[in-house]
Amino acid sequence: MRSYRFGPLLLLAACGDPSHGPATASAGLTTVTASASDGASTSDWDTGEPTPTTSAGSVTASTETSTSATTADQTTGTSEPASGTSATDTSGDTAASDATTAVATTTTGTSDGTSTTSTSDGTTAEPCPIGQDGCPCGQNDVCGPGLECDAGLCGPPAPPECGDGVVEGSEQCDDGNNIPGDGCENNCTPTPAPATDPCGFESDGVWLEIDYTGAFTSTNPDWTYSPTPGWGEAEWAPQGESWPEVWDIWQNVQVTQDQIGKVAIVDGNGALQIMFGIGGLTYDYATVCVQGRSYSVGSSVTFTVQNQLNDCGDVGMMANDWSIHSTGVDLGTCIVENNEFQGLRIFASGGSGALSLTRLRFTLHGAVY
Repeated sequence: MRSYRFGPLLLLAACGDPSHGPATASAGLTTVTASASDGASTSDWDTGEPTPTTSAGSVTASTETSTSATTADQTTGTSEPASGTSATDTSGDTAASDATTAVATTTTGTSDGTSTTSTSDGTTAEPCPIGQDGCPCGQNDVCGPGLECDAGLCGPPAPPECGDGVVEGSEQCDDGNNIPGDGCENNCTPTPAPATDPCGFESDGVWLEIDYTGAFTSTNPDWTYSPTPGWGEAEWAPQGESWPEVWDIWQNVQVTQDQIGKVAIVDGNGALQIMFGIGGLTYDYATVCVQGRSYSVGSSVTFTVQNQLNDCGDVGMMANDWSIHSTGVDLGTCIVENNEFQGLRIFASGGSGALSLTRLRFTLHGAVY
């Protein structure tokens, strides 16, 4: 009877209280499995302390979490491991976190519309195109259209440099210096015509000028024309020609070096004649400005300027010292209006009988065309 009464008690002691969760007996070892919905380790029902994780043969608690990354455990006070690091459990095993280390990339736009992608390890996904703006020059320093190679890289050409003697870009002239008033200004535009010519005549009409300071023959001086729209070299041309001409009447005018520079020597045996035409033009009065000196060292020279079409003209005088003189001659209306074939002649007519001619400017004032 005693053994019958204690049989159920022994069975209850072996199985435990069903209210504390399932229990399994196996070879004297007891394993308790607990679950929690808040992602934290559950507390032991007897002590209220977290159930530790032990090695084989010990009680092990597994925890479900609502996120893939480790969160701070409010019960134990532990913190979340940094992204890209590994988490270590209390058994010494290391588990990789959910965070993945990514290679940082940087994309840079280039001026030609392509992009270059650089990674954090210093490599470049797309190389800079050879020969394009900001990129290395090609073989033999070749770059794309509109680009030049400089220090191994292609780029826009440098802006033109005024004063280097080379006419480039928007430059209208470049005389190799930055001296204003010498024919080409320091911004590489022509020096504006003066309000008056060297003889003091007003520059209020159309004019042409011959210059022997850079010439080699009497019939090929340098020519300059007034900046008058619609009346230039072609309009000054005599009938049948494309431009005005200088004739050496007796073929004995020499271009030589004088004390004032290169000149044309017009003596008593020589004469120069500018052939021109003014078809369709009327004017108020005509002037001639002559620059030079008397070739003789002993006396001045008298010269005559006249229109060979009608032998109408006037005289002037030039001193003999070693400097350039400017002498003006007023021709009034000696030039025949609307005539396409005329000749303006200059020759020595008195004094030393020899003129060193540097320049001659012929102006028709108040011209209408």
